Amino acid sequence: MPYFRMSLALLVSAALAQAQPAVPVKWAAIGNSITEGGYPQKLAALLGPGYQVENDGVSATTLLRKGDVPYWTRGKLAQVKAFRPDIISIKLGTNDSKNLNWDANKGDFKKDLNQLIDTLQAIPSKPEVWLVLPVPAYANGFTIRGSVIKDEIIPQIKEVAAARGLNIIDAHTPMEGKTFLYTDGVHMTSAGNDSIAAIFHRAYLAKVKRVACIGNSITEYAFGTAGTTPKDAYPIKLGNLLGKGHYAMNFGKSGAFMQKTSTMPYWGLGLLQKVIAFKPDIVTIKLGTNDSRQQAWNRERFIADYKSMIDTLSALNPKPEIWLSHPCPAWKRNGVWPFDGINDSIIKHHVIPAIDQVAKDKGLRIIDLYTPMANRENLVPDGVHPNAAGQDSLARWIHRALTTPVVSLAQAAPRSPAYPEIDYSRGILKVTLPGHTGGTARLYSLDGRLEAVFPLRASGSENASPREPATLPLSGLAPGRYLISVETAQGRSAKSLELRPIP
Repeated sequence: MPYFRMSLALLVSAALAQAQPAVPVKWAAIGNSITEGGYPQKLAALLGPGYQVENDGVSATTLLRKGDVPYWTRGKLAQVKAFRPDIISIKLGTNDSKNLNWDANKGDFKKDLNQLIDTLQAIPSKPEVWLVLPVPAYANGFTIRGSVIKDEIIPQIKEVAAARGLNIIDAHTPMEGKTFLYTDGVHMTSAGNDSIAAIFHRAYLAKVKRVACIGNSITEYAFGTAGTTPKDAYPIKLGNLLGKGHYAMNFGKSGAFMQKTSTMPYWGLGLLQKVIAFKPDIVTIKLGTNDSRQQAWNRERFIADYKSMIDTLSALNPKPEIWLSHPCPAWKRNGVWPFDGINDSIIKHHVIPAIDQVAKDKGLRIIDLYTPMANRENLVPDGVHPNAAGQDSLARWIHRALTTPVVSLAQAAPRSPAYPEIDYSRGILKVTLPGHTGGTARLYSLDGRLEAVFPLRASGSENASPREPATLPLSGLAPGRYLISVETAQGRSAKSLELRPIP
């Protein structure tokens, strides 16, 4: 019988391989003088610190290769490629409408647009390309023709977008008749740039999965340590980890309580109305830290108000996916509970069980932020608020919860012969495999979320001895009940187990 061994080093390397850096989403804004004039900077302000927008507009440029100032040679393609963006918007076509460009070369427009898209999609960062319908043009001294833009160029852009399945930002329709936003019939005033940035922002939010992070000062990051800024808040880093296709918004507010009768209820801050207006696809709720003060805590009110918030959010159409979060731990400072009595004992023994009860009653899932932070006091300098590294950790635990696939436990462990042998004791999982081949062990939480995957490889020959089990250290997992499913060529076996803190 061959023997198998899983080393802790291998587990660590596997975890590192799955990690990704929390870096801003990069957006390259390709265009002409209208782009160069400033709306990308205003778009960056609307998107927030989780995004980096680069202005790649160049005055007078055309999409047409045979145009008088082709973006291909006079633009910033090299800069765009070096930027390695996640998103690229193409807002070209205005200068193409000039008679010296369009009348002789209009037959090349779709071909040149397709070639530009091919060039951009070949960038190693695999950017998502958005096509922009140019803004209207009015009486001007540049021979730019608004009728050509509307009746000839825009239809071709739409055809290419439809054929390639690309998103469109319609900057034309909302700007029709808005001559007061122009300086000369072509270029924008500051208010015009505000309008274009808002059009881009709305179009982007309409296509991505929106994540609303409800919380208190830990979410808002109102008490950042020296050398850090609000961009280090976990909602921002969560958005970075989720990447393009998601947009995370920080709806945290320092001092917020869940309980409506408290001194600063989340309900009375106007933020819940903003969450509703945001039309989130996913909502994470991380409240309860301020409720843990001895003078404020009331289990019945907390549960009732928590359920009321869930009911309010659940009434949205479409209904968002709602996640409840356990609060982070708190530590005493100078022998007293900090910030007017935020009490870790109440958090652990009263707030968290109350949240668990709400989750059970409402059939919702929980993100445990308490257990993984319990031994990381070094990340919480003032006893309550995580520093930048702590915020990064929160973002990664939330990201893991939101993105880990969910399967039914029947799928995880279908009926099969009792192979292999599974044993768990004191933080070590032992798996003894039959036969000569390797296998795969998968660990699931009892709600069906895949927690870890362990490839089991054979070493030695079929007659190797002594017979030794694979050893899988599970010390990095939170205490709780799990299901282990092990599959080999000979069969599949499953067993539930409970991870308990090792004294």
